[in-house]
Amino acid sequence: MENNPPHQSLDEVMDNLSESDQLHALEQQFPYLFTKAALFLEQGTETYRSTDFFNEPKTTDPEELKILAVGCSQLCMGKGLKESDPLTELGVTGFYQLMQMMHFQPTSRTTKRGIYIDEIRGTLDCISFRHAMDGRTSTLYNFCVYPKLED
Repeated sequence: MENNPPHQSLDEVMDNLSESDQLHALEQQFPYLFTKAALFLEQGTETYRSTDFFNEPKTTDPEELKILAVGCSQLCMGKGLKESDPLTELGVTGFYQLMQMMHFQPTSRTTKRGIYIDEIRGTLDCISFRHAMDGRTSTLYNFCVYPKLED
């Protein structure tokens, strides 16, 4: 995970969005989220934590840290901003931990069940967050795959 910069810069990701999607990304604090995610990927957990105001991420669990890295990689690609392109592979807990690492606290949540994304059935959460220090808000989407039932 350490020294693993995002594949695209913030400008490149923003340039690939339509004008309306760019405005939406700005409203959802995407430049801030991108910057925090890129720093986590570039610096690694320990350096990031040592320079973070709240010493985030709190977790030291390797699996949880791997999930945070997956979430950061996806944020750096612009995922999670739209219902049609949600964050994936994080689970609910991982999604909350990702946003907590970026100093956001949940304020509301809506859930759509039985949603299909790429022919995979699961649950789509739309969760709004408020920044712990300055109150800015962000609403992001997270898709959780339904567990496979054993025969």
